[in-house]
Amino acid sequence: MFFSKEELIKLIMDLIRFETVTKNQKSVKESFGFIKNYLKESKLFLKEYQKNGFFSLAISNCQVDFSKKYNIILHSHIDVVPPSEENQFIPKVKEGKIFGRGALDMKGGLGVLIYLMKRIPKTDKKIILLITSDEEIGGENGTNFFFKELGLRGDFFLTAEGEKDYLLKVKQKGVIMFKLKTKTKGGHSAYQWLSENAIVKIIKGYEKIKRLFPKKNVKDYWYSTINLGLIKGGTAVNSIPNEAEAGFDIRFCEPWQSSDEIIDKLKKIIQKEGLNFELIYKTEMMVTDIKNFYIANLHNIAKKELNIKKDLYFKNHGTNDARFANMVGIPSVGFGPIGDNYHAPNEFVYVESLVKYFNILKKFVLL
Repeated sequence: MFFSKEELIKLIMDLIRFETVTKNQKSVKESFGFIKNYLKESKLFLKEYQKNGFFSLAISNCQVDFSKKYNIILHSHIDVVPPSEENQFIPKVKEGKIFGRGALDMKGGLGVLIYLMKRIPKTDKKIILLITSDEEIGGENGTNFFFKELGLRGDFFLTAEGEKDYLLKVKQKGVIMFKLKTKTKGGHSAYQWLSENAIVKIIKGYEKIKRLFPKKNVKDYWYSTINLGLIKGGTAVNSIPNEAEAGFDIRFCEPWQSSDEIIDKLKKIIQKEGLNFELIYKTEMMVTDIKNFYIANLHNIAKKELNIKKDLYFKNHGTNDARFANMVGIPSVGFGPIGDNYHAPNEFVYVESLVKYFNILKKFVLL
């Protein structure tokens, strides 16, 4: 399998130039046109999809047919968060790093997967690459669409999520995002006995909910947490707020079993406090057995290629689209090249990590 580092770098830099901020689907379509043109001389099968205005692209070494099971599902997203500084869509290479918006999250990994698919020799394995465009806002119209509505299934799923270190993300916390709202009579702050303070009422409820998620003294921080990330209410300092709302983000893991278990307990507390509950989003924990054939082989290949003795298995506090595959019973992992500053200025991916990542995946898919 011929490899050209220069071609791979150019491919990734070309991908970065497309301003594929999640809601800029015009640029997403243009980037897909570029990818199709890049692969035009290959014998791959390509098919484009659209759900609620968000586009996805499937690339396979066999006919794209979701009635049949794939051996390996590769995944990356082409969408990026909005740039925080000018010129972030103008990539540059400096000191062994590719800089640019999405270099690490995740056009570096995407470039490797596209480059790999172009060079996959004949194999009995059925391999498909999914490229989605809504991961940064939840993935419901991209990755989840493939599994939930199109019925895609496979033996193994890998998303090319980059990190600061080489990690195989085999676990990730579940998520519950919700709002609490309330209304009171309100009034002048000098007459507080005439009305309950709407903001204080929500805070009282939050203090009771917080007891469900106690902090634990563990080094890996693998425990459930709740964050009060948004609060609104009040019009003046000398007025009793008559309306308030707050937004919360729960990241949960064991011993909780499901999001519904937590929501049931939340509602009991909220009802007693006279608050209104509004669910924004929920998703379950992801847990992949490290004894799985594909996981174990990927882990062994990665350790040898990287010359690392320590285990690379990692419990992820955030989320990625691997959870959607895991929810339909597919062993899943997040694993990609390394760099830093994702979602921040000076985002970059190490060039040598891209080379190593390609070599790992090449050996993995051809096992």
